[in-house]
Parts: sequence; C-alpha cells; structure tokens
Amino acid sequence: MYKPLTSEFLLKRGYCCHNGCKNCPYNKNKLMNLNSQNKRILVFSDPHQNIDYTEHLLKKEKYDVAVCLGDWFDSFSLNSERDLELTCNFLKKWLFKDNFYTCIGNHDIQYLFDNNTTICSGYSRDKDLFITDYLGSFLPPIRDKFLWYLWIDDFLCSHAGINSRSFPFNQQINKPAITTWLDEQIDQAVPKLINGSHHWFYGAGESRGGRQKIGGITWQDFDTEFEPIDGLKQLVGHSSHKKILNHYTDGNLDLTNCENLDIDCHLNEYLIISNGKLEIKKLKDL
Repeated sequence: MYKPLTSEFLLKRGYCCHNGCKNCPYNKNKLMNLNSQNKRILVFSDPHQNIDYTEHLLKKEKYDVAVCLGDWFDSFSLNSERDLELTCNFLKKWLFKDNFYTCIGNHDIQYLFDNNTTICSGYSRDKDLFITDYLGSFLPPIRDKFLWYLWIDDFLCSHAGINSRSFPFNQQINKPAITTWLDEQIDQAVPKLINGSHHWFYGAGESRGGRQKIGGITWQDFDTEFEPIDGLKQLVGHSSHKKILNHYTDGNLDLTNCENLDIDCHLNEYLIISNGKLEIKKLKDL
C-alpha cells in the first residue's frame, strides 16, 4: 500500500516535481500580485541569451523589483556554448532572488519540459541536451520558478497575453475572477505539457505555424492575433518590434497610458512602473 508524500517532505526536497503529488505545497499558479506603490518595478522581455545586455540593465537601472516576461533561450546571433552557459548561470543565480521574477516563454518551455508540441524556431536537440546536462539538478527548481503570469497593479503580465476569443464571453473582468480562470487553464494544461500532449494554453496560432487559430499565453502573436479584452490591461512580450515598444492600435498614441503594450524590442527599451505609472526608458541611455 502506497502512502502519499507529506507536504513537509516535499517542502524539504525544495522543488516541485510536476507529477501531481496529492500534497504538493508548490502552487505554481498562486496569485503573484506586485504593487508599485512607493516602488520601482523594472519590466523587460525576451533576452534571448543576451546576458551582457541583461546584466548591464540590472546593474545600471534603479529598481526594487525586476520582472522579465520570458524567452531566455534561443538566439540567432548568440548561440555558442558559452552563450548557453551564461544564460544557465544567470538563471541559477537570479531566479532565487526575492525580488526577481520571470514568466515563461515559448522559447523556454521547449527546454524546461520534454514536449515536442512546444518546439519552435531556434530549437535544436543538441542545445536541449546541453541545457539539461548543464543545469543538472538545478533544472527542476529553476523550472518551478517560471510563472505563467503575474499581476503588476492592474496589469496582467505574461509572455504573449490572452485573447478575447479565448476568454469566456460571460467571464467577470476583475482580478480574482480572471486569476481563477487562468488557474483553471493551468491546472488543465500542465499535466498535458508533462505527458507530451497539446493544449491551447501553450500552443502556437496559425500565424506562427501552429495548429490553432490563436496562440495561447506563451505564443499569441501581438500583431496578427491579439484582440484586447475590454476592461483588462495587459503587458506582454513575444512579438518583436526590434527597437521600440508597441501597443495595440486603439487610437491611443501615448504608450504610457495605453492598456495593451508589447515590450519585446530586443532589450532596446524597457519599462519602469512606479506608483501606478509607466515610464518607457532606453537601454542606450544607461
């Protein structure tokens, strides 16, 4: 007769094994709610193994909390073993700091989980094996540090965002209700992710070569698929705009007041959120 592992034992082990343990104390989809009152929250996205830029930003900018919206791996210019080592070492160091958070991106999932449905451009089996071997015993606790989403004030932050067509039409638009709905999707998606199956939540949309009409929270294209949800503000990365931040074309040309903002711009620009206000800053000015 088998006995379930106790939550005390699992906590002592130090990480989630993602096997659905009955007493698992690691609630990955717990409400991560950051408040910018009297704080400076640094938000950036899509480092893609550019650790020199990332470390320069974190060293020169003043902040109380730092948030990355995902995509640490894969680069079409920084793809040597040294670049992979720098990225792995950065994650081993920074993800265990109390004031550093990251969402999970489509270029992260394919290395953190063994699921062929998540493979995207830039992936190689050799790179996957190298990352797995290099991280070693750090892989499970690092994987557990990646978040599907978090809140900064009233902004829902994720790698690629959620779409009005994926969202229940009768869903209440408030933080607790949206959080509950997201957590339900995560509870359904993670077991499929672990067993190698497809789920819309982390799937690619048609514009990115996927099997579904619209990409999920890690893979929705901001330019061709994104449709805002009335009453919900979102910060995302994923869709590259090279040198500048981009926003949903709702007629509001002031990016600091827009409700849906894509900040994937090769780290050239980033956000500081303080006392509920967004400030767009340029890396070159540091």
